[in-house]
Amino acid sequence: MKVKFLHLCTFFLFLFSMNGVGQNNAAAQAGVKLHARVLLQGALINANGPLMRDDLRSNNLLPWVEPYSAMARFTVVGSGGEQVSNSGVFQVTGDNAIVDWVFVELRSADDPKIVLATRSALLQRDGDVVDVDGSSPLHFPSVAAGDYLVAVRHRNHLGVMSVEAIALNKLPKVVDFSDPEFPTYGVNAQAPAGNRVAMWGGNVNQDKLVIARGPNNDSFYIFSNVMLAAGNEHYANNYINAGYHLADVNLDGMAIYSGPNSDYAHLLYKIVLPSTLNCPDVNASCMIREQLP
Repeated sequence: MKVKFLHLCTFFLFLFSMNGVGQNNAAAQAGVKLHARVLLQGALINANGPLMRDDLRSNNLLPWVEPYSAMARFTVVGSGGEQVSNSGVFQVTGDNAIVDWVFVELRSADDPKIVLATRSALLQRDGDVVDVDGSSPLHFPSVAAGDYLVAVRHRNHLGVMSVEAIALNKLPKVVDFSDPEFPTYGVNAQAPAGNRVAMWGGNVNQDKLVIARGPNNDSFYIFSNVMLAAGNEHYANNYINAGYHLADVNLDGMAIYSGPNSDYAHLLYKIVLPSTLNCPDVNASCMIREQLP
């Protein structure tokens, strides 16, 4: 009898453990996954891409906690506070080195103005958007499988969104915004970058417009960031304000208004003036508008 009793106990313990495994597996598979790709125009090493610079990472300027929760123009939905917990993430070099944080939105297929879920993610030099471990596809653990519009935003670039709803589930779905054939919402939503496209850079004041001169221009924000920098005691317009700044148009870790490699020159000559599709007369007051509803 004792032997039979022990066998029964072992059997029930086995069933209990298998049930736990099943629950854990279900939890691990919950939500939807996304393998997005996007390029940041400001960070491109050359205008034709396809690699971006990772100066923020190499100079230890990237924050370990996502920056978007603290920014008024970014509304976190269902997440927030994503952080890197493994120091090795920012030690990776090469094509998979981290460039910066990006902000990914899942929007309603019926109303593109409605944001249903957001997650902050990491962007690699080759354009892959990955989770906080630095390599995995982005995971929305609390989102049900279904059709969603996908948008990617960045702190000083203009956001971009798919024009069609995309079926998402537990298997990573590839959404390549760097592919010029991928349909995006609006008109001229991204900048040409050789045989790729990239998110428009230069939106340093986060008003969803890129403007070099005229009212509410981004150039003045760069000027103010430099002139009012704590270390700029003599108010020199060629002062280099090193750090993680919105005014850093080319993401090299330095906000520069005047002098070599200035962010003002990058804004004017590499972003605004070449944008002939948005500015046919090629004048410095050209306005590039974010194509998000």
